[in-house]
Order: sequence, then structure tokens, then C-alpha cells
Amino acid sequence: MRIDAPVILIILGKFSTTCCEMQKGKFPCCYRDQMKIFLQDEVPVVSGSVPFVNVMELTNGINSSVCDAKILLNATFLKYGHNYSCHGFANIPKCGNKMLRIDLLLASSMTGFSFHVGDSRTNNGYKGDASTQENDAEFHSLGYQHLLYGSDKCPDMSMVMSGLLGTTSATIFVGNEYIRVTNNQGYEYELCSKCLFALNGQSDSEGSENEVIFIGLNRIIDSPSHRVGTGVCGAVISWACP
Repeated sequence: MRIDAPVILIILGKFSTTCCEMQKGKFPCCYRDQMKIFLQDEVPVVSGSVPFVNVMELTNGINSSVCDAKILLNATFLKYGHNYSCHGFANIPKCGNKMLRIDLLLASSMTGFSFHVGDSRTNNGYKGDASTQENDAEFHSLGYQHLLYGSDKCPDMSMVMSGLLGTTSATIFVGNEYIRVTNNQGYEYELCSKCLFALNGQSDSEGSENEVIFIGLNRIIDSPSHRVGTGVCGAVISWACP
């Protein structure tokens, strides 16, 4: 799938406006910065920067007709404190670097691991991370399905969904113990659970606590050569209010 860069900017721009509303003057404004990622050519391109979001690896693609260039990023979250609950998260503005928004432009065909989001640097798909973190929840695609796995604290939590069929764009919102997924066909999924991403200083029996999310596009986070994917042609990363 070949899409010129200006077209990607126009398409993604529709989905990348951050929420920056003030509620009775009590909440700070969200960061307006955006990082635009282009993966439709052999060489991946990143434009712009976002506070607390870093590019870790860029990998050239082999066949630009399927969007297979790859990128790995991380994002560091601001703690809420000890009284935090994710219930009602979507209705109460939590500004600053507390909710990450990932807007994806998708090809008509998706294969393998097109995207991967997790809170362990060694997340490698299917609920695995080589036992380096107890807090290792992950969310990844597999073709047109997407799979959500809880951390080691919730060994029985796993879900399989099919919200990417026939869609050209999707948005993933990630927060502490929270995920929301939408697409341009009206799909909506939201979950608040202590089994999800531990981004508020939660204890970890296997590794150190952290407030970091990792994002792989057209690859998994800790990427063995056979766990890669195609189909994410572009992305916009931003911090957003719920």
C-alpha cells in the first residue's frame, strides 16, 4: 500500500487532536505536541517530538507496498499518587503525560504483529516477557485480531477481539490500569483493570517498578525475527486527556 506523506498527514490529522480542555480552571493543559511516524516506505521517518516519548529503534522495511518498516518507542507516564482509581477515567480529564494516544493508519491488508503495546521491555507476545517483570500486561495484533493479556498478577486474563476488520484507522488510548480502542467503523472497547498496565509505581516482584509503556509498530517489543508484521503505514503519538 503506497500513500504519499502529505496524504498520511491529512488522514492522521483527523484523529490526532489532543484534548486540552480546562475543567473549572483546576486541571493543567495537555501537551499539544505530536510525533508523526511514516512507515509506508522502505526507510521509516519520524517527524516531531513529544515530551517523555522516545524512539528506541528504527528498522527499514523490505516491501514498501505492504507497509513493513518498523519502529520501537517508549513513553514515561506521570504518577497519580496512592488514591488513584481508573474507574471513570474516560470521563474525568487527567492532563499531562497520564494518557497516551496512539493513532494508527492501517493498510488494507494486515499480517502478523502489526502493533504491540506493553509495560515490560521484554514483552514478546502471547503473554510472555521471559519473566523479567511481574507487571507485563500486553496488547498486540495478530492479523486482523487483537489480543489483550493481563500481567503475571492475573494469569487467567486473556481476550481475543476482532475490531480491525475492514478498518483504515484505529486509536489506542493507554493509561494506568486502562486501555481503550476505537476505529473509524464505530468499534469501541474500554477496560479498567488492575491486571493492565502498571504505571503508578506498583510493586513488581520480578523487576523494578517503572512507569513506562513500550510500543512496537510492525514488530513486537522484544522482537525475535519471526515475530514481525505488516500493515501499519503511519501513526501519530500524543498525550491526551481522556
